[in-house]
Amino acid sequence: MLTLDQYRDDHGDPTTWMPADIDSYLVIGDMAPPEPLPYTYAEMQAMAADYQRSAAEQKAIADRLAADGHDTAAGIWRRGARGARELAAAARMGWPAFEVHLNGW
Repeated sequence: MLTLDQYRDDHGDPTTWMPADIDSYLVIGDMAPPEPLPYTYAEMQAMAADYQRSAAEQKAIADRLAADGHDTAAGIWRRGARGARELAAAARMGWPAFEVHLNGW
């Protein structure tokens, strides 16, 4: 069965579609079930917990490096911790938000 993604791939940019193309797309949308999300909500929550643990570990390393006077290395680990916290926050909201964060949309 034709999916909405396949239709968009075949017909290009939706802003250039004719009215018949739009009608066909809407009909396919009514008939075709949406693709299942790649991760369930529970799996996303587990990923969020993993990212949060990673952020805590990276922050601890950054703190140790800073205490030893390695400011440049500590900054690198702090940025990694911040990135892991951002991923955890996006993962807590579920796959659509996580995908948006990953792709920078």
